[in-house]
Amino acid sequence: MALTGTNFVRFTRHGLQAAKSLWLKTGDRYEVRRQVLKLRWWDERHSHPNGMLMDLSYEAIKSLSGLGIYELRLDDRIGGHENIRVVFFDPPKDWQPLEMKPMRVIWILEIFPKKRDAFTTYDIRRFKSSRLLIAQRCYGR
Repeated sequence: MALTGTNFVRFTRHGLQAAKSLWLKTGDRYEVRRQVLKLRWWDERHSHPNGMLMDLSYEAIKSLSGLGIYELRLDDRIGGHENIRVVFFDPPKDWQPLEMKPMRVIWILEIFPKKRDAFTTYDIRRFKSSRLLIAQRCYGR
């Protein structure tokens, strides 16, 4: 099968385990995966108006501005969960991966249903820690 899009989309181990615990049915997990794989076209987001990526909206997490951590909003009801957020990391373009890939990688940090407007301090620390692990293990930073 040919590669499509402009980026690879990879899950962190923590993000994958969290998704498995939320969506027990394989069909629900594949529905979430189908939505998340729209991030393959992340580098083309500027050609879409009003902060949209295809049919999904996204926004940089304000308390993590400048770190390349965003939230993607899934408005569908999937497996009994609504208001689903995909927190992902877009590494800076000047970071060179230790293991070369044909495309840049977009890292999925977590997927969860968001129950309140703001992220907690614990959420912010967890996202920063995930970014730090990716920087050290995959980019030698």
